[in-house]
Amino acid sequence: MRLAWFLAARLLRKKGTALLRTSALAAMLAVGLGAASLIVVLAIMSGYSRALRDGILSAVGHITVLAPGGAAPVATLAAEIGRHPQVSSLGEVVLLPGLLLAEGEEGGEMVTVRAAALSPPFVRLPEGDRDGPLGLALGAGTARRLRASVGSPLALQVFAGGVPRTVTVRVAEIFRTGFVDLDEHWVVARLDQLRRRVPALPVPVLEVRLADPETASTVVAQLEPRLPPGVLLTAWQDLPSNRDVFAALRWQKISLAVVLSLVLGVGAFEVASAVVVLVTEKRRTVGLLVAMGSPNRQIALTLLVAGGALGCVGVLAGTLTGVAIVGVLRALGLPSFPPDIASIYMVERIPLCVLPADVLAVLVLGAIEVLLASLLPVRRVARLQPVEVLRWI
Repeated sequence: MRLAWFLAARLLRKKGTALLRTSALAAMLAVGLGAASLIVVLAIMSGYSRALRDGILSAVGHITVLAPGGAAPVATLAAEIGRHPQVSSLGEVVLLPGLLLAEGEEGGEMVTVRAAALSPPFVRLPEGDRDGPLGLALGAGTARRLRASVGSPLALQVFAGGVPRTVTVRVAEIFRTGFVDLDEHWVVARLDQLRRRVPALPVPVLEVRLADPETASTVVAQLEPRLPPGVLLTAWQDLPSNRDVFAALRWQKISLAVVLSLVLGVGAFEVASAVVVLVTEKRRTVGLLVAMGSPNRQIALTLLVAGGALGCVGVLAGTLTGVAIVGVLRALGLPSFPPDIASIYMVERIPLCVLPADVLAVLVLGAIEVLLASLLPVRRVARLQPVEVLRWI
């Protein structure tokens, strides 16, 4: 074993030829760039998924409860659902299309009106006057197109009971969530105030918010047996649009990880090239050790340790570089999109997110690829006959 450590020290010492040093640096750089690019791309995909998730959950409840045909009174359902330990809040909500008109403007803006007993987390609507204008929260995009500001008078036209109803409103708040669909097309009102002005509103649904949104499907399965027949419960993950979007994002993240792992594999073969150069440059040392009785397997193991150490240092350095790049991009608020591009990606900015599981996966994958690539030249050394190696002396 001492011979192996002696050889490792000889192979990894600082002194060496220019070719060996250049090959080792090129191998470390190639592996490091592959690891860094993989970290940055995974952070982008994780941040994009989180931004979409947060935007969707700020617009809708974690669970939607519908009792068609009066299957059960809303108060009874609310009392039963509210007993579940995961439920943090619940209330009625109505979503309906509307037309928002500004004074002196011929056209209007088609919007989605969200009238709820509980305000969403991004607005704080006051109760307002009973007979005065209806207080309304506008998305930043809608307010920009209507040239409206806080306190501006507007008119809201909604369809209720089969006929259009016009309500005088006042901009009480302008919100900006970063989620394009909300900021560009939604307005928020208090359900009790809108109901006083438009009595013939559609039947509301019950919106439930949980302490942990990821448990929504589990909570639905637990609540269904306790509620009357005919009551429909839908978790936010089970909505067809959400399910398809997040499934596509998961597959896209996996696909990009596989492609970039091939880039990391190319860097790993640079490590194999460095091991070949190492063997070539240290042929005399290897021959002397064989003459002293060191077995080929021990020499091969030492070469594997040398190549693995070289590659793992490159993977670690690349991973740290990738994390540093993500930190710089987050500090600069990048990547961000102009309005026309943001409407495609549905978010104005992607908050990069480095997950510990992603970092661990890059480190493990990089180490495995480096060791597998180093095995190719090492196996050849292990199969050499002593007579052939002694010629190197």
